Amino acid sequence: MRPNNPFLISGYYSPEFFCDRELETVTILDALHNGRNVTLIAPRRMGKTGLVRHAFYRLKEEQPDIVTFYLDIYSTQSLGDFVRLFASTVLGQLDFVPQKALSRIRQFVRSCRPVFTFDELTSVPKVTIDVAPAEEENTLKEIFEYLGSSEKRCYVAIDEFQQIAEYPEKGVEALLRSYIQFLSNVNFIFAGSKQHMMQEMFTSSKRPFYQSTQPLTIGPIQQDEYANFATGLFFFT
Repeated sequence: MRPNNPFLISGYYSPEFFCDRELETVTILDALHNGRNVTLIAPRRMGKTGLVRHAFYRLKEEQPDIVTFYLDIYSTQSLGDFVRLFASTVLGQLDFVPQKALSRIRQFVRSCRPVFTFDELTSVPKVTIDVAPAEEENTLKEIFEYLGSSEKRCYVAIDEFQQIAEYPEKGVEALLRSYIQFLSNVNFIFAGSKQHMMQEMFTSSKRPFYQSTQPLTIGPIQQDEYANFATGLFFFT
């Protein structure tokens, strides 16, 4: 299957329209298959988001029952922003039956009142929450408990992860680490574009995420590799 106009593509579409990154893809898949979290570092516009989505595509090919989540936290400015984005990305996505999804959300999310709407095409619940500042940590804990309660294998990619270091609240890194380390059914890709900040977060013995992930840094795709890929698109049928 191919898009109506293969030369006007934004974001990730399918492996046929994804260039190279074969070694990087294998590295990510191997880490996730073996229960390791990944730190993915690349400058902006280098293709890390496409690589994450490609890895998730391959994972779903191999294991159709898994659940993947992607959230870009670049625009978040506080823990509250993160919690609201995390909730809207995750809540309601672990069950195919809407009634079961609503029941599970109500079971785990008690610190705030979720607002439920339904996708008109899929009937999947969409959830938004309004979190009071005093309840942000409780709500975050409840979302992680909701993830951990699932019988499904889950993979979560948090893009521009270094942004949490800019939040005004203290101890956000330690808070996230305290929840993430106990999730036996969930693995994470922490992607970031600020190399120094990301390396500091994951390689400094003073930071909560010290040596908790497998590091992967990507650079530009080789020019001849990309030229062959682009040329091949003109003959794609």
